[in-house]
Amino acid sequence: MKLLRVGPPGRERPAVRVDDGRLLDLTSVTPEIDGTFLSSDGVGRARAAVEAGGLPGLDAEGLRVGAPVARPGKIVCVVLNYRDHAAETGAAIPARYLVSYLSRYMVPEPGDVINTGTPTGVALGLPGTPFLRPGDTVELEIDGLGGRRQTFGQA
Repeated sequence: MKLLRVGPPGRERPAVRVDDGRLLDLTSVTPEIDGTFLSSDGVGRARAAVEAGGLPGLDAEGLRVGAPVARPGKIVCVVLNYRDHAAETGAAIPARYLVSYLSRYMVPEPGDVINTGTPTGVALGLPGTPFLRPGDTVELEIDGLGGRRQTFGQA
């Protein structure tokens, strides 16, 4: 079961992709996938609704997949490239360690997004390596959930 939000920008609706690939509408369970949903056993309610059957299906053809969490309180990017290092060793990304580490500096809330990894070629402070400049675009995608694209302007 994968939670996601689908629809035009600013008008996404909560949905779930079940193991057989079907896309189901979650609006009868929650108006939004956000911090309130995540902190109030929303995932459990969604799972129970899927298991009970009866959630209406959605036609995925041409349907836009939006950001997985509406209005996150924070988006935290961890500078160290845990994804690549985990892949090199065959280990899983150490999610519990990352959350524990970040908790020393801030209070993570349900709905916060933690990005791991450093894109290839981004190494601030090393001679000959590029920095992000106005006009550069960064894309983030989570398989099965959606993606975001941000073009940088002058600070």
